[in-house]
Amino acid sequence: MSVGFLANKNAIDSQAGGLVVAVRDNLYKASQFCAWLQSSQQSDANLIALGYVQAEVTTLKAAFNDLGGTGNSLYRIAHGQAFVGSNNDFFFNAQLLTGCV
Repeated sequence: MSVGFLANKNAIDSQAGGLVVAVRDNLYKASQFCAWLQSSQQSDANLIALGYVQAEVTTLKAAFNDLGGTGNSLYRIAHGQAFVGSNNDFFFNAQLLTGCV
């Protein structure tokens, strides 16, 4: 009797495929959420009216701009639509949203 996951070809293929799909789908979701945050309906004032303070709005928008924005975001770089010529921690702002800084 074995404990845990089996390490066979099917398990490895399933894990590899699942990870690729998860990264692809979540980067897309980050880009869509970023677009929503940047839309005219989601002004800083509107988000503050929901209960955020300005610093939180700034962090939220910066985090998703890094992950899925229209500039040199992780989403655009992953799709070959942008290039970063120097080191960039795309999770610098996003890590602030995890509560694990």
